[in-house]
This record gives sequence, C-alpha cells and structure tokens, in this order.
Amino acid sequence: MFEKYWEFLKEVFAEDPKMIPHTEDVFRFAEMIAQDLGIQGKERRIIALSALLHDVGIVEAFRKHGSREGKYQHIEGPPLARFIMKQEKEEEEVIDRVAFLVGHHHDFASVDGLDFQILIEADMLVNLADEKWSREKLAQFIQDFFKTRKGRELAEEKYLCSGTM
Repeated sequence: MFEKYWEFLKEVFAEDPKMIPHTEDVFRFAEMIAQDLGIQGKERRIIALSALLHDVGIVEAFRKHGSREGKYQHIEGPPLARFIMKQEKEEEEVIDRVAFLVGHHHDFASVDGLDFQILIEADMLVNLADEKWSREKLAQFIQDFFKTRKGRELAEEKYLCSGTM
C-alpha cells in the first residue's frame, strides 16, 4: 500500500540507513494507536503518511545546515513530503495536512488535532529509548505527554514494565 513511499525513503535515507528502522517503528506505533481509536479513511491515511514521512528532511537538514535538529527538519521535510505525495497523487487536503505535521512534529506546543498527537506519541515511543532519565521522571513524563490510552499503555509497557530505560 505504501511501497512507493518506502522506496522513496530508502533513497532519501541512503546516507543514514538507521532512519529506516526508526521510521518503521514510528509507523507501526502510529498504526497501533490509530487502530485502537478506530480511526479510518482520510484521517487514517494522514496518520500513516505523516508517520512515514515525519523525518524525511533529516538528511537534507544535515547536508544544508550541519544539524539534524528538529527546526531544520521542519524546513527541509515538507517540500520532500509534498514531492512524493504529489507523485503518488494524494488529495491536496492530505498533502497539506501531512506537510504541516512533518513541518511541526518537534513542536509539541503546536498540537492541534488527534492526528498530530498520534504522530508525536508514536515518535516519542521510539525516541524515549535515547533518554537517560530516572524511573520517576520517565513515569511522570509518560503520564504528562501521552494523551491516548494506547500510547500511554505502550510507553508504560516498553519503558516501565520491561526495565528498558
């Protein structure tokens, strides 16, 4: 269903191949959360595409700005996301929303909908593995950050129950 997107990402991430498993994990978590919430149709497609394309600008950000920082991904990601979605003939409304999400996914204060919340939760489920926080701080963060039942459940299972930190 998303084969052309995966091919595109493999090309984009050729210089940073670890981004493929990261994207696979974010995509999987986003799908799990969306499924748990019963999301269907266009909203489900937006969630899936934003999860696939959320970090599409990371390599270009490093190439142009010498940094993988979110603010540079937010600059470089949306044009690449728009390019592949237009090639795949996505609806303009889908393209605009996904490009917005790609261009803001590190800006948690900008969350303006359930699709955005699902994307940041799915990404955080992967990125939390890099944090070196105390169990107490991690538990508080999970409680505060994760708004969906499934996102919180996955975070607690992955980081609090398993001993992974």
